Amino acid sequence: MPGHLKAAGRDVWRAVWQAGSGAYSPDTDRNIILRYAELHDRRGDLLDLIAAEGLSVAGSTGQPAIHPAMRFVETTERELRAIETVIGFTPEARMRLGLVAAEARRVAASPEDF
Repeated sequence: MPGHLKAAGRDVWRAVWQAGSGAYSPDTDRNIILRYAELHDRRGDLLDLIAAEGLSVAGSTGQPAIHPAMRFVETTERELRAIETVIGFTPEARMRLGLVAAEARRVAASPEDF
């Protein structure tokens, strides 16, 4: 596990590798899973900042405005959703990846397997 990950990132790192049960390759999938864990750390930091400062802040003319960090939370969550789709963390993605895995096993099977 990369040492720079914070608590949220470490939890996600462990959970993804455990959930994958050998489906992910450390050689080829490490970077995307690392990015996913880092994004969880970023999201946690942003939400902590918003919790400390409040969801509403004073705008440029003194009007109430949504905390500017919310924009970064939203973009971070968009990136997380994209990675979740790639690594099979949505029902549709799991189904699609399962079909791909089943096809790969069928093609790799020797004639004796049938």
